Amino acid sequence: MIGTSIPEYIFIRICIFMLQYTSLLCVLCLVLLAATLSWSLAAVLSHPLGIVLLLYCIADVLYAILIYIPHNRRLKNEAIHPPQHSREERRALFQRCFTNVPDVRRYVQMWFLGADESEIRRDNVHDFILWAFLDKRPGQESDEEDEELDEYIEIVEGRLGRRLEPGRGKAESLRLTLDEVETRYRSVVWYFLVGVVDFVSHCRLAHSGFHYHAHSPSTTRSLIPPRLQDLVAQRHSESDGFTYWHRPHTASDKLPVVFLHGIGIGLYPYVPFLTQLNSQSKEQDGKGQIGIIAIEILPVSFRLTEEPLDRAEFLKQVATILVAHGWDRFVLASHSYGSVLATHMLRSENLTDRIASVVLIDPVTILLHLPDVAYNFTRRRPKGANEWQLWYFASMDPGVAHCLGRHFFWKDNIVWKEELLGVAGRLPAEVGGVGDQGGQDTARPRRNVAVCLAERDLIVDTSAVAQYLSADGDGWVTPNPADKGDARLKEQPMERDRLGYSLLTRDGIELLWFSGLDHAQVFDSRQAQDRLCSLIRRHCTK
Repeated sequence: MIGTSIPEYIFIRICIFMLQYTSLLCVLCLVLLAATLSWSLAAVLSHPLGIVLLLYCIADVLYAILIYIPHNRRLKNEAIHPPQHSREERRALFQRCFTNVPDVRRYVQMWFLGADESEIRRDNVHDFILWAFLDKRPGQESDEEDEELDEYIEIVEGRLGRRLEPGRGKAESLRLTLDEVETRYRSVVWYFLVGVVDFVSHCRLAHSGFHYHAHSPSTTRSLIPPRLQDLVAQRHSESDGFTYWHRPHTASDKLPVVFLHGIGIGLYPYVPFLTQLNSQSKEQDGKGQIGIIAIEILPVSFRLTEEPLDRAEFLKQVATILVAHGWDRFVLASHSYGSVLATHMLRSENLTDRIASVVLIDPVTILLHLPDVAYNFTRRRPKGANEWQLWYFASMDPGVAHCLGRHFFWKDNIVWKEELLGVAGRLPAEVGGVGDQGGQDTARPRRNVAVCLAERDLIVDTSAVAQYLSADGDGWVTPNPADKGDARLKEQPMERDRLGYSLLTRDGIELLWFSGLDHAQVFDSRQAQDRLCSLIRRHCTK
């Protein structure tokens, strides 16, 4: 992630303009060339620059008609929501969520895109809760569900300290899986650059001792841009759904690592981190190297692909890969969107007991019921350079927008503290509060958990996440509006080094706070990477 300086702002705006209007610029260059050649068509076609410009324009038009537009038609499809929870489960989840809302007034306003409070009336809130907890549009609810919604609205009114005005105002809420999916065009040259970067990543990982497990050739041909390395790969993925990189595990006193990346240009931003972890293992561990499986999630890697795997299929494919390599226990590490897939693995009956430790870097799934992640990623209008980079290259990417708008279901993706710690599916008494299923259960042995947060994260409200993780059970420390940055964290007994704070919470979660860093910038700094590698290696100890 780039910074917020004026030169970076100018740079990113130029990049966006060039990628969005490449064909228009080529046509303008053709016109200027024709003018310099006395408007002679024969002269333009015989000029090397004229041939290149014309061929590019033809290629971009064909790409738009034959590839880009057909892929974008699926954005019109309705989302297929998961099966509904029972009324008891929904009530428990609603109560759990509102127990962990630090500012209900802000919560409501941000879900309604910053609308004036006078325009957020009872029917508006009714429609929002109908989507958020029942996955339905207005008019699809039953009489019993209407009664249930009235119960939830009364809870909201109680937290607001006032009655909502009756009727409907002008406010429109954010309903991610029901709203129209918005994208921005990017020319064929963008996918050429993605292919080049992907190939560079491939070479660097292969040079660092990782083995690539490719798609079948038939699957490769359906990817845009296609992966030519798949055609000559010596190993093929045990999974039909995704490719991955494998580094053999030989350390007798360590556990291997499964790594899930975030939204971006594949594994490219993580190559130095994975390589550094690889290098440190070789140099410092005399009993062998720590194995790594880095799974590639192509639908969120700036590509045009098939539909992303649903939760059940993803878990099935992961289990197949782990069995193929004989990994019975491992450390689960994820970055950003990868925490969504990590949540699925933590809830899997087949996989949860095999996860010895969890390391979440810039997670988006903790307190996912709060509006920050959805609003900042999909609805915020960009201002600074980092926001423009996020908006165009991630939020408005056709593959990413489709994945989030039609395959991202917050109730399946949110993760609570007890799930990270590996206690029972229902919230145990020693953690406190009411679990997703309601009721109490007996705690299992806790797993080691580390959560890494960036102070200036432009997607996640990391201060709120840090408060939740450091609170006693499901308690909540009411924030002081005058506090800024990490001021509230300083009230906790945290240790500080030159990179930020660290804290062992009351529940045993290791919290690392990276001062001055934005989302994903932890991978841009060698010192921060050293900190991450040391952390993960420590969690790999049996």
